[in-house]
Amino acid sequence: MVEGETADPSAVAVSEGKKEKARPRGQVTIFGTWCKGCGICIEFCPQGVLKANGQGRPAVVRPERCTACHWCDSHCPDMAIVVRRLEPGEVEELEELARLAGEGASPAGGDL
Repeated sequence: MVEGETADPSAVAVSEGKKEKARPRGQVTIFGTWCKGCGICIEFCPQGVLKANGQGRPAVVRPERCTACHWCDSHCPDMAIVVRRLEPGEVEELEELARLAGEGASPAGGDL
């Protein structure tokens, strides 16, 4: 800017005043007895939610990254995966539980 020049008040950064849109979240359930361990879901999950366990079968390792895109459950040849889209209230509750677990809190009701 040149000396004495003022900024145009209408020229505001694009990100100011806008809240980032919350992305959808999903919950992945894997039916291990149905899964034959082909690895398609692990290989092609766009968010890297799944990883092979010790037997080559999928395990949910990053549940917070699931966007409920349904790629895994729609491509599973064994129909061993179900994805459910979470409602915003459910997401908040899961995030709170994860925070508490990170602080060492255990669920009420006894041992797990």
